[in-house]
Amino acid sequence: MALEGVAPAADWSVWERQGRVPRSGEGCGFGIDFRADLELLAEWGFTHCRLPVEWARVEPEPNKLNRDAVDRYLDMLAAARAAGLQTWLVLQHTTLPGWFADDEGGWSTRQGRTLWWARWVDRCGEWFSPWVCGWVPVEDPVGWAVRSRLFAQHPPGLRSATGAVEAAQCGLEAMFEACRLLRSGHQPVMGVFGLHTVFAADQRSDTLGWQGWWDRLLWQSWISALTDGEIAVPDRPVVAREEFREALDVVGVCFDAPASVDDTGRLGAYPPAARCDDSGLAPEPEELGRALSRLADMLGNQPLAVAGNGVSTTDEAWRDQLLGQTLDQVEAARADGVNVAGFFADTAVDGYRWRLGTSSARGLFDRDRNPKDAAFTLRDRIRGVEPDQRPRG
Repeated sequence: MALEGVAPAADWSVWERQGRVPRSGEGCGFGIDFRADLELLAEWGFTHCRLPVEWARVEPEPNKLNRDAVDRYLDMLAAARAAGLQTWLVLQHTTLPGWFADDEGGWSTRQGRTLWWARWVDRCGEWFSPWVCGWVPVEDPVGWAVRSRLFAQHPPGLRSATGAVEAAQCGLEAMFEACRLLRSGHQPVMGVFGLHTVFAADQRSDTLGWQGWWDRLLWQSWISALTDGEIAVPDRPVVAREEFREALDVVGVCFDAPASVDDTGRLGAYPPAARCDDSGLAPEPEELGRALSRLADMLGNQPLAVAGNGVSTTDEAWRDQLLGQTLDQVEAARADGVNVAGFFADTAVDGYRWRLGTSSARGLFDRDRNPKDAAFTLRDRIRGVEPDQRPRG
């Protein structure tokens, strides 16, 4: 994955071997000396981190467990604690084991969600519970469905709106099933959702229809589960369970940029003339502030976290400027009474960025662990140091 490269048994690894995407190699090199990396974060004042555990690395074949991989993750969690960091463990982040996604039908089957996936969640709870401060069952289940079934950016690489909404529903069901299992312990559970505010490119009826469709998919599909006990994905039957309402202790939001939609349903940058990062979207910190306010209006005093925020660029001055503006929005939301419980930068160290490979950068530190201006900005905000008073270096 982005931290230490993709496991050979993961579905994404097939694409790497086929030359469809860049090789991940060792990712950002976290696996080489993770103790030093974790100590670096603690030295810079960070208190929490989100660490993905890759299912395909631990279970490369059905019921064939790699105990060395389990021990390695335990070592990482122990090192984080020793450094003074609290860890939120992510049980699925983009990749799935190839045998699960291809041979067992993945989350699209009831057996996949309630047998294979549930068994993985139970095992993680058994192995890692003493070492984590909280859980993230699935990283952005709706976004995973869109990228893999509509945009063809991730395995299996399909382009079907029908397939995408079905996968989104199944991904949300899998997330809530994991929540049900994990809530038997004492650690909090955070759902993480990738959001865009979607603007219509024009006022044609088809364009406005697609704007509403995207809003229902990205926002309403899972918010309705928390407010009404119903997963309400567009063009799919509602899945209703009362337990959904109490499933999450924290709602995490990954938000980098708004988007526009045209009369074919295609997303693009918003505003169209704005400066885009290497992912093709235009970061706009004020939209994060509006997103937090909207979530507070819909979810009340539900604790929120900015679970991931960053920009893919090699322009470090722009990254620093955007980060400062983003933190201003978080502080303003708190001042307005929005219950923002935390902020996670995405990411700590430059590494592998899926389809971009290593051609772009997103970290607070470069691959040699040299701090960027953005690292100083975030550290100084933690310490309460004014920009004109902070020493650099």
